[in-house]
Amino acid sequence: MKRAAEKGNRKRISGWLMLVGMLQVMLVMLALPGTAFSASVILDWDPSIDTELAGYRVYYQANSAALPFSGVGAVEGNAPVDVATSNSATINGLDSGSSYYFAVTAYNAAGAESVYSNIVEIKESVPPLVSISSPAPSTSVSGTVMVVAAATDNKGVTGVEFYLNGVLQSTDNTAPYTYNWDTSSLGTGMYTLMAKAFDEAGNVGQSEVMVAVAGDTTPPAVDISAPGNNVQVSGTVTISGSASDNTGVTKMELYDNGALVFAGNQTPFSYNWNSVTAANGSHLLTVKAFDVAGNIGSATVSVQVVNDFSAPVVAIASPANGGTVGATVNVSATATDDIGVTLVEFYVDGILQSSDNSAPYGFNWNTAALANGPYSVIAKAYDAAGRIGQSASVSVIVSNDTTAPVVSIASPAANSTVSGTVSVAANASDNVAVTKVDFYLDGVYKATAVSAPYSYTWNTTASANGAYTLTAKAYDAASNIGQSSTVTVNVFNDTAAPSVSIASPASGSTVDASVAVTVNASDNVAVTRTDLYLNGSLLSTSNGAGLNFNWNTSTLANGTYQLSAKAYDAAGNVGQSTNVAVTVLHPTVDTVAPVITISAPGDSVYTSSVRIKASASDNVAVTKVEVYVDGARKAVTNRSYVSATVKLSVGRHTVTVKAYDKAGNVSTSSKTVTRY
Repeated sequence: MKRAAEKGNRKRISGWLMLVGMLQVMLVMLALPGTAFSASVILDWDPSIDTELAGYRVYYQANSAALPFSGVGAVEGNAPVDVATSNSATINGLDSGSSYYFAVTAYNAAGAESVYSNIVEIKESVPPLVSISSPAPSTSVSGTVMVVAAATDNKGVTGVEFYLNGVLQSTDNTAPYTYNWDTSSLGTGMYTLMAKAFDEAGNVGQSEVMVAVAGDTTPPAVDISAPGNNVQVSGTVTISGSASDNTGVTKMELYDNGALVFAGNQTPFSYNWNSVTAANGSHLLTVKAFDVAGNIGSATVSVQVVNDFSAPVVAIASPANGGTVGATVNVSATATDDIGVTLVEFYVDGILQSSDNSAPYGFNWNTAALANGPYSVIAKAYDAAGRIGQSASVSVIVSNDTTAPVVSIASPAANSTVSGTVSVAANASDNVAVTKVDFYLDGVYKATAVSAPYSYTWNTTASANGAYTLTAKAYDAASNIGQSSTVTVNVFNDTAAPSVSIASPASGSTVDASVAVTVNASDNVAVTRTDLYLNGSLLSTSNGAGLNFNWNTSTLANGTYQLSAKAYDAAGNVGQSTNVAVTVLHPTVDTVAPVITISAPGDSVYTSSVRIKASASDNVAVTKVEVYVDGARKAVTNRSYVSATVKLSVGRHTVTVKAYDKAGNVSTSSKTVTRY
């Protein structure tokens, strides 16, 4: 379990259609080193949040990530594994020598299944077998010793590392696995050599031996006197060197890039090396000296072999032969050499124009200073040996366009008045072609049109009312610019709403039958329409300033009504009047007479002076009250009550009160009063 955790075999998988969470994997394997063994994999994942989840299935197969998974694991029928709603699973019986690929799906009660999650790979876990075949255990070594290891693996060895007393010394990625162990700097004693072999899955096998270091450990000292380090050579080169040792030099060897080219038993030595037989390029010349103990000393110099036998090959890449050019033209060339190109020169009509010492080779040729006509372009390429290659001549025609386009503002017309959104258009022409037209408002760039008809849309509502200038610039491919004359236009955008009011009837008035309604409206420009509304619904409209309308109220119920008006101008501005409230009241026939109440005197009085009190009420209004005694009127009032004093003689008297309303209805009430 600890080893599995250290290898990072705990992984996560994402990517569910049904929002299955991340898959985690833990590998558990037990067996003897170097043998196949049974393994178990523990998987777990974050539970899905899908409300229709019915369960999960685990799919896996060995040694292939190809989809879809076959559903067969190490043992027939092991996959897929249905784990119901558990979000973990343990897969047993796996072959440690195989790599496995795992994925999880989710399904609902209807059997609908999600796509695979992302795939997790668990690599095989059989470590390589490795052994050190040389030197043998407990042998005594000195000088430089070749350490050799043999390594095998069920999948393949990717490399072998060599350690001395636990410290990494060398790595070899191809068989035979070796490293040259220089013991000359080590003291006498026992040393542990260890080899570690690795496979693609990161499994490691190791082996070690102990050997004794003794004897002469001092290698010869070697010096190469010629040629010098990092020099350039060609033809026949004299290589000279010498060696010295505490016990004696037994052999001298010369190597070119690791290949033996000379051997002798004397020092100093001299050897004539024919570099023509060697490939051009960098060469390491190594001289090795051997002593009787097998110690090896060496010295190395690096030289650059340059045997140049041919001139560079050069060609004009652009412009094309027979082409027409103008303004600034990029002239480029391709150049190759068996050693290397050091310089490329460019000529126009035989006159040097530019040189370039690194690829890509080229220069910018300004043809604007030249007369129009034919020109010849060539390139020359040089190598380090001074050999020169020349390109074929390329003929081109220089044609520089110096004529600017002609451009004018087509619309709007000069001195016109504009408003709202306006299309600004221009006419443009050129002796070759117009490439674009730029539009300016009061000298400020506004828009570009790249093809005819040339125009742009100007929203004048964003500009204050007033005078503005319009200009246009036209361009051609040669960067010639033509400018139009200035066109002045006046912007006027009407933003003032009309004034509107209801002149009659007056607010608060009572109306009946046909009512004359007058609406007045005015505007800074002109009123285009006036609307009259009754309680918010359109009652009448006119196509001018104000309106006069005969309002027939006879179909309306008695009550209060709101009259309002709106006035419009050509710019769409709308003015709203103040509401006018009027009361509709239709007249009715009053046939109800007033009701009279006599409150004084009582039936009997005892003085000659008697006060008569009475009041009257009516469904509309009482207009007059009269008092009579024995048929003679004694008092009259235009109020709804009366209080009058009369003189009564001894005896019986008839007191009568009459009440009148506006409709002429009259009521009478009488009583008998006895004076004692």
